Amino acid sequence: MRAVLLSLLWGVWVGASPLLYGPWTGAPEPTSVTVSWAARPASPARLEYAPLADYRRTGGFPFAALYAPESATEKEIVHFRLTALAPSTWYAYRLVFPEGTATPVGTFRTAAAPGEPVAFGVLADTQWQWTGFNRVELVATAMGLDPWPFHFVLHAGDLVETPVPAHWEFFFRSLAPILRWAPLLPVLGNHERDSLSYYQHFALPPGGGKLGKRWWALHYGDVVVVGLDSNARAPADYHEQLAWARAHLAGPEPHKFVVFHHPIFSSDAAYGPGSEGLQRLWHPVFAELGVDLVFNGHAHNYERIERDGVVYLVVGGGGANLYRLATPRVAGSVVGVEGWHFYVAVRAEAQGIQVRVVGVAEVRGQEVLPQIRILDAFALPWD
Repeated sequence: MRAVLLSLLWGVWVGASPLLYGPWTGAPEPTSVTVSWAARPASPARLEYAPLADYRRTGGFPFAALYAPESATEKEIVHFRLTALAPSTWYAYRLVFPEGTATPVGTFRTAAAPGEPVAFGVLADTQWQWTGFNRVELVATAMGLDPWPFHFVLHAGDLVETPVPAHWEFFFRSLAPILRWAPLLPVLGNHERDSLSYYQHFALPPGGGKLGKRWWALHYGDVVVVGLDSNARAPADYHEQLAWARAHLAGPEPHKFVVFHHPIFSSDAAYGPGSEGLQRLWHPVFAELGVDLVFNGHAHNYERIERDGVVYLVVGGGGANLYRLATPRVAGSVVGVEGWHFYVAVRAEAQGIQVRVVGVAEVRGQEVLPQIRILDAFALPWD
């Protein structure tokens, strides 16, 4: 009966395209994923999808799910959960609206099975461009063309300059070249201000804290990623997150990653040498549990710091204005690069972890010079 009503509704709902921005995906699991978009006004939509191999062969979408808003509102952010999907499978999808507008075809992948390689991208500090061309879009375009198709993308915070509608629209439109291809899994930065709008925009893996989204853990084949909130003010929040991290990092996955906003260690000229509190509280646990890589933002430069077997990457080159590194750099700093916008590509497989830090534009004074350059590359063997 609901399908019949939706079909009737579809036939009479005519007008301009309601799509404001999107779609994007999130919360990938073995047989499900969430597809999200923003519409103005609220509108029904048809979500068409197919295994990517079938779509490439036929060009068609044999599966479709209809969405209808629960009420007529000026604007809505939709999170539509697709279930009963095939595990370890790439899918193609698109949205179609009643007046005939269809979004470009995108992809997502259901969670990998143990033993399969996993590739993902990382960026941070996209924020806002006041003048000049769109540096966030430049980074996103390069990520979408990376030779490792990303199973998901991590964002280490400061997605927007201010959590207001215009800045969220800038964020999603600018990152569309990569959000079209892979689920996005962010953590809070200080610029999000713990705003309700952050929580409203994202479907995240199971987590805790505010609305169950302030920290989270993704279990994806041989990979576990724990996302934390380094903006918390109450000491109890840090200890609760530490217990959360312990529980999820102690599982069977051989490759362990953590992402949060503020660097534990940094040579940033203004922010260094990092967070002394997190050095005392979180770092010993990361070392104890064998965390491979920790991704942080906040400092708008690149740095690789190695401490007690843990590799910390400061990855704040996603598009915001860049910061300088201090001299000398902090203990354990192996590589430091300033003056570049960049992203990080990670591939985890049985033999170990490969990492490439891909520069997409060099900044010289007021000039932004687009070019692709590998700023750092290294591998971590799986012992």
